Parts: sequence; structure tokens; C-alpha cells
Amino acid sequence: MKIKKTPLRGGSINQKSAPPGRKKSAIAAKGKVSMPPEAGQTTAPLDEQIRIRAYFISERRRRFALPGDVDSDWLEAKRQLLSESGPR
Repeated sequence: MKIKKTPLRGGSINQKSAPPGRKKSAIAAKGKVSMPPEAGQTTAPLDEQIRIRAYFISERRRRFALPGDVDSDWLEAKRQLLSESGPR
């Protein structure tokens, strides 16, 4: 016994559609993901970022009575931020 398929309203049987909830995005449809040009470049940390990191380093240094000064805090903050940003 064969069951005859009847088309739904407004569509045909041969029309392919993605299952609900599984739509491909425009990026996935192309098959490749491109990164913005600035994403591959390593940039130097901004002074504001260094300033904030140096503040927390100095707070930690004072709390635990560690040796150091403002200049060493700044240099350590810059070193940490550069190492976190990845290889040059």
C-alpha cells in the first residue's frame, strides 16, 4: 500500500528546507570565517590599561609588604599585558 504525499499549503514536496531551529548563518553558508585585519596584529597596551594593572600590582605589593616602587609596578604591568596579548 503506497501513501500519497500531499503538498503543504504554499509549498511543494520537492522544495528543500532546513529543519526548524537549525538555520545556517551567512558565515557558515560560505564555509569560511574571516577575521578583521586588525585581529592578527599585536598592539601595544594602552597607557590606561597599564595604569590600571600597575595600580593592582602596587596594591598587592603594599598588602604583602613586597619590595618595589611605582616604576617597577609600571614595568611589570606592561610586561604582563604584552605577554597576555600573544607573540609579536
